[in-house]
Amino acid sequence: MKQTCSRPVLWLVIVLIFSGCSSELDQLKEQNYAGITQAQTEITQLKKHLNGNLIRNANLLEIYARVVGNMNTQLEPLTEALAKDATAEGPMVKSLEARLQDAAQLFNNSDIQLQQAVALNDEINNIILAANPDLYGLMLTDPINVLADMSKGELARVEAMSKEASLKVNNAADGGAGSQLVGNPNYGQWQTNSSGNSFWAWYGQYALISSLFGGRQHYYGGWAGRRDYSYYHDYGRNQYSSPAQRQTQKNVEQRTKKSFNQSGKKFQSPYAKQKSGSSSVRAKTSSIRKSASRKSFNSGYARSSGNSSSRTSSFSRSTRRSGGK
Repeated sequence: MKQTCSRPVLWLVIVLIFSGCSSELDQLKEQNYAGITQAQTEITQLKKHLNGNLIRNANLLEIYARVVGNMNTQLEPLTEALAKDATAEGPMVKSLEARLQDAAQLFNNSDIQLQQAVALNDEINNIILAANPDLYGLMLTDPINVLADMSKGELARVEAMSKEASLKVNNAADGGAGSQLVGNPNYGQWQTNSSGNSFWAWYGQYALISSLFGGRQHYYGGWAGRRDYSYYHDYGRNQYSSPAQRQTQKNVEQRTKKSFNQSGKKFQSPYAKQKSGSSSVRAKTSSIRKSASRKSFNSGYARSSGNSSSRTSSFSRSTRRSGGK
């Protein structure tokens, strides 16, 4: 008799479990639809701010680029390339638009699973944050400070310590002008040589930075252990790189760590410790994120559910399958 009664109960439990998952997925789909709509609005507003010269650091980036270009006309192609991120047609804005397109493509996939929907929820939140004009302005401090370092003291760094002070407090190696952008996928990528070592390769429009280093290569292992502060690496990495790009960074780190271990060398993750930059930047970033989260479409589900690294992996695989970047 007990055995007969247990079967309906078992089926009821199974039905409840699956109906619960379905309801959860449906709720996430509704959130993601609202989020994609909000992200599109935020990117449109960001472009209006840039076109209207309403972002102080965007204006400053263009001024610094002009000054450095006038000081050394040979650097004009590089300074003009860096200044493009101060415009609505710059590569950083284009990257946000491409990521939103990938997100929308995954959302429209009828076979989307719960874990993928959670990862998508995270990515949409990151895009919304990245399009915030104030946060975008803070992100621009990296190229601004690259130009400041290239000016040989004529221009001051913005929202950061002096180069000398930063190197000292962070026990960092002097990578030369432009080193703040090493590891930032908006400007280049990690490539692997015939020896299996990962080195940094600039995109074509930023290739002139290599000449500033005297042709010296930045290898991942050495850079990871002695990198200096940058806004991207210490605050903005989740917002200003796609899930696939962050997965690539993780793969390079794991591969380098394995190689170091096999050679009996100590490896230090580039993110083992947050570098010191500016207390005002920390406060501003925290304030912007809190303010954005209060008006966000997200109910908080993504922050309280699952493991963020697995969600990133899930989203990366999904966008690759559906043709995303």
